[in-house]
Amino acid sequence: MPVQPALSQSGDNDIKDVRGSYATKYARYYAPYALQASAAYVELDRFNKLLGPNGQPNVDGADVQLATESFAGDKRAANYLRSWQFQFGSTGYLTCYEANPDCLRMIEKDKGKRAISGGPTFQVWARTGATKRSRAACREVSIAFRGSTSSFADWISNLDYASGYFYDDEYRQLRRNIDGIIGKITQLDCVRRAKGATQIVSVGHSLGGGLAQLAGLANNPKRPKIVKVFAFDPSPVTGASYVEKSVYDANVDKLEIDRVYQIGEILQPLRAVVQGKPAASSPCVRSVRYDLTRTNSPIGRHNWDRVAGDLVGLSYDTGEQQKFVAPPALASCGSKYRRPTTDEDAPDAQSPDGVPDVAAGPNAARIRTAGRSPDRALVAYAPLDAGWVSSTRVVRIRKTKSGKFAARDAGPRDSGPRLAADVAAGSGISGF
Repeated sequence: MPVQPALSQSGDNDIKDVRGSYATKYARYYAPYALQASAAYVELDRFNKLLGPNGQPNVDGADVQLATESFAGDKRAANYLRSWQFQFGSTGYLTCYEANPDCLRMIEKDKGKRAISGGPTFQVWARTGATKRSRAACREVSIAFRGSTSSFADWISNLDYASGYFYDDEYRQLRRNIDGIIGKITQLDCVRRAKGATQIVSVGHSLGGGLAQLAGLANNPKRPKIVKVFAFDPSPVTGASYVEKSVYDANVDKLEIDRVYQIGEILQPLRAVVQGKPAASSPCVRSVRYDLTRTNSPIGRHNWDRVAGDLVGLSYDTGEQQKFVAPPALASCGSKYRRPTTDEDAPDAQSPDGVPDVAAGPNAARIRTAGRSPDRALVAYAPLDAGWVSSTRVVRIRKTKSGKFAARDAGPRDSGPRLAADVAAGSGISGF
């Protein structure tokens, strides 16, 4: 694909449909939640073993290291979660979580449905901003739902439009248990210390993205509730039909949902044909589109470890870590979600191989090629042989067959239009 100027597809006033270069500046905002969606695939028992006495959260950062182990020691990924602590989670079939009385009353609605071998798997993370000490308040708690695995229960749940008539699948289980899960969250030490200042969000990839949406639609609107959903490459199934109309109506017009996906991933065409409530046109639903992954395989583009890692890389894409910017509020939504002003992480431009991942300093920029994707969203890929430009020399980075990176001095700096900074300026983007 030839290098050519490419114009942004969205403007600052277009906050319902975030595409192309406009989405680039929000990569740092989405990165921690993308990483939590990835961590949800890690076996829950491994996190539970890190908890201290009486289930107290880990304070030495081991939970963050475990959550980001798929990223081969990339310190940038760990930095994005260092303000978060794993609290608790669940895996397996859920009758009534923590014997929640609301669930025990609600379970009658699912009577007669066939139980399956598993249930919604989730992890609860708290943003304490203090992974090295205990007894910290948390201003945000996230429920991260796992996506599909080889589990029979997961695939029965993916077919909920048909299987929900016969099985007590993960959507049904979550609908009656979400208030019990939130009830346990309100009892966390960090939430108690926050004295009512904690907001709850839900996160998930694929099936987990569908469950994350249901969690926000089904929680009791008269109690502490989920105020924001981060649904990554989400299933079009949301389980909304299981929610009582009064509960759904009270939640849907104030629940902010960001559906964030990799262009060309396998569920994208399915969502275009079959999308459970709420619709993409709903006032509180935002679409965010990225094209980050260097593969033509729809399944490969759905691999969330890969995309989350690319999203982290994108947040460092302009030569140094981008500024933290949260998407603007959806004015017609009336959401109670409070946008954070910082992610409290620290920049680290050194890769695990000892080669700088990006060039530091104001006179450096990554080289990118730009083009257009089939659905007219902006595309910008990192070439296999990437490089950076310093104030005096051009340095080339080459990926070897073993997966390592090798640096080569390519000679004095050129002042012509081939400089990375000129490519970025000409295309109207800072890179993707």
